[in-house]
Amino acid sequence: RAGVTYEAVVLMGGVVNDRAMGSGHGASYNDNVERLLATYDLLRTGRAKFAILSGSVPDRAREAHNEAEVLAAQLVTWGIEKDRLIVEPKAQNTWENASYVKDIVRARGMSRVVVVTSAFHLARTLGCFRKVGVPVDARPVDFRAFDTSAYATSWLPRAQYLEATTAALRELFGRVVYRL
Repeated sequence: RAGVTYEAVVLMGGVVNDRAMGSGHGASYNDNVERLLATYDLLRTGRAKFAILSGSVPDRAREAHNEAEVLAAQLVTWGIEKDRLIVEPKAQNTWENASYVKDIVRARGMSRVVVVTSAFHLARTLGCFRKVGVPVDARPVDFRAFDTSAYATSWLPRAQYLEATTAALRELFGRVVYRL
């Protein structure tokens, strides 16, 4: 919300390209990188006092690095003070993000919290935070929908749309599983 200073911004995981990093290429980000940029902007401008970086990396890549730690290192490189960053390194999914962040928020007595995540992922994120009892504002980013009538060739097949369909189906499946 405009004009609000938050005690914490929660950066949801899913930003690091764990396969590229697992190959030893250093920090590598995927299409959700706007989550990191928006978090940086909230910290840089003083709209958030702290950032809670929540998330691990699945599979064997976890052995080499941890997503929350990678994101914290990037923010420090960009000039954010390390003592403003709270690393939550265990969450493997959205439900765990909300559960572990709840513990941090309650332990620190924080009440004004904003969550940064992708627009397509927002409904599931807010549902999880609501379910664990943590009221949050939302800062959706990386919108992927557009007005197809504005683009004459939008009906033509493109490989990138297969990837978008995969992401949409994964999100829909996640919502169904969490609802059950």
